[in-house]
Amino acid sequence: MSALSSSTKLKHFLLTTIPALGHIRAESGIVCELIKTEPHLIFTVLVPKFLAPVFSRELTQWSVTEADLARIRVATELREVYQLIIAQESITCTATDTVFDYKGITPPTAVFSDLFTPAFAPYIKEKTPDVKIVNLWIITSGSILWHHGKGEHGGLFEWEARTKAVFEKGEDCGRTFDEVAQSVWREPNSGKLLPNADGVKMYDYESYPQPSNGTPPVSMIMGAIRQATQFADASITATTSAFEPASSKLLNDWYEGELGKKVFNFGPLVPFSAAPYTTPPLPSQGPFQPIFSFLDSQPPKSVMLVSFGSIFFPSKGWQLEAVLKTLLEMRTPFILSRAPAMFQPLDPKLEETVKDSGLGLFVDYVPQRDILGHPNLGSFLTHGGNNSMWESIGAGVPNIFWPFDADQPIHAAYMTEVLDCSWELMQVRAGEGAQPPARGGKVEGTPDAVTAELKQILIDLKGEVGERKRKNLEAVRKQTLDALSEGGEVRKDVQAVLKLASGDA
Repeated sequence: MSALSSSTKLKHFLLTTIPALGHIRAESGIVCELIKTEPHLIFTVLVPKFLAPVFSRELTQWSVTEADLARIRVATELREVYQLIIAQESITCTATDTVFDYKGITPPTAVFSDLFTPAFAPYIKEKTPDVKIVNLWIITSGSILWHHGKGEHGGLFEWEARTKAVFEKGEDCGRTFDEVAQSVWREPNSGKLLPNADGVKMYDYESYPQPSNGTPPVSMIMGAIRQATQFADASITATTSAFEPASSKLLNDWYEGELGKKVFNFGPLVPFSAAPYTTPPLPSQGPFQPIFSFLDSQPPKSVMLVSFGSIFFPSKGWQLEAVLKTLLEMRTPFILSRAPAMFQPLDPKLEETVKDSGLGLFVDYVPQRDILGHPNLGSFLTHGGNNSMWESIGAGVPNIFWPFDADQPIHAAYMTEVLDCSWELMQVRAGEGAQPPARGGKVEGTPDAVTAELKQILIDLKGEVGERKRKNLEAVRKQTLDALSEGGEVRKDVQAVLKLASGDA
């Protein structure tokens, strides 16, 4: 523990996260940014047992020294461990059997809480009322407003109160709280335009471009809103004000002006540098060797990466099959990730055809950022999650969006229609979301329509349209680098968070 020896009093923060790789990656970045900036800081990270090695691995993806990493303690459990930490006793990480001694170490002055660990925030305030709660939204401002903002923002801020009002009026008709809450959330979509300060035009039903995979987790989402708007002293976003200026201002006006809380923009929360991404040296043998051998064998900017993150995957087999058949017809090489939890097996005959063509590669996991950095990667067919969107911006690789849920539809519309630096597949929409889009046109939702749409995108990628979109994407990348530079917005907000979390604000 020599790395902690100092005559200066050590600061101490704590972070809680959830079992979602996208959240872990972003939140490891928050920890590393604060650790690098404040040399007298210890960060304790509490994760579910099976995630301890995952979080530790993600920490190494950021530019941190061994001395920095020595000040980050990844442990397990939550409430039991927190009581030992504030009592300045020892704890044991049940995943690694590492013992961390907190004797003489100041109890945490701030807890950084993932938006989906809301049950921990009231517990923290009960045990340690003076500890600051920093809510981790780790999404963009426009998405925050649509999900957690007031009704006039398109959000669910009043959702809990509206649900309770149904019971107070005796209009529950014997339904459970969750059933009433679900009916309030998913009131019949009328085709009204959703509000967006930065010019995104979407009807309410376009928030669900694919059929829902289940009912909303009412208690978790209501708890997340409660954490952000009641218990939290501040929140961190994964955006910059330059990326979405009007939405960022509106969020500030509401969250700071009306609720009296602070909001800080931490930028992309993926590794992002001035130099374009480059593929790291790889061993001649290893799990990713076939991927990069395939990439190396293709022409520059020709390969399409097809990856829907760690959860989502098309539920209707014909949609993806139409896409893959079109790629084969257009002689476009591609890599398809089969990693998502919702992965649906493809037609074995199609897989065999792809294999025989030499144009496609199916893999169980992709090192996404490294693939995006390869000079032969030309486009990215993605669900449009926050990390994927920012990684593609950092790599200068245009997106072809296929959004499913959550923050993905707004990313697709904003990047495609407002910033004009990507495309969105509209003909794959299904269910309620297949109604006429606000941007015009009609969703046919057939294999022929998907094929025609994708063919045009592939043609555009190689022509003037693709050149224009790549130029616009590069402008977004440079804009983001300015926010991340010394003296830029992100650096200032990192310093401000350190001050607030240390109790110096």
